[in-house]
Amino acid sequence: MLESGNKKRNLISSLVNHHFCIENVTKSSILEVLKASNTEVIEFDEKFDWSFLSDESSNNTTKPFMLFDQINEWSYLIWNVWDFEETKQMTLFLSKELNTKVYYFFVDPWIATCRWVLADNGTLLTSYYESHGTILNNEDNSETENILKQEDDFEDKFWNLYNSICQSIEILNKEQNVILTKGHLN
Repeated sequence: MLESGNKKRNLISSLVNHHFCIENVTKSSILEVLKASNTEVIEFDEKFDWSFLSDESSNNTTKPFMLFDQINEWSYLIWNVWDFEETKQMTLFLSKELNTKVYYFFVDPWIATCRWVLADNGTLLTSYYESHGTILNNEDNSETENILKQEDDFEDKFWNLYNSICQSIEILNKEQNVILTKGHLN
């Protein structure tokens, strides 16, 4: 959170944000696995140009990303890829290559959509994709059914799961200096 006068402003939100939560892995290890190119380390502040993530001028073979420095035991990777299967494969890949838990989350209440993919050491624990009241993907090999209730609406399902298994990306708003690496994935 940055202060501007007496107002505090959150710079990052869990909403409308395709992000991966990666447990107990260094930033350098993540970057090595990603084989990233055109990386740049910068301080994240109110001047950050978010349009970087949706740069349409880049070709279809590279994908822009942002990787934040680890806070407590979690690192956060953001990309802007809508394809659910590709995101599921990225979650599994990162989890396997980094030998850790990797959780992907996305929620957008304005289009009634939520998605998540949870993996541990390359094994899919659960994946879920709901949009406009229709469940498009629901694979579960874990204990998430103990957290989620059938009667929950899509947002309740999302927040109940997200808040129970990892530290929210919004923790970045509490840090004084947030450093990120931005670049492209090939």
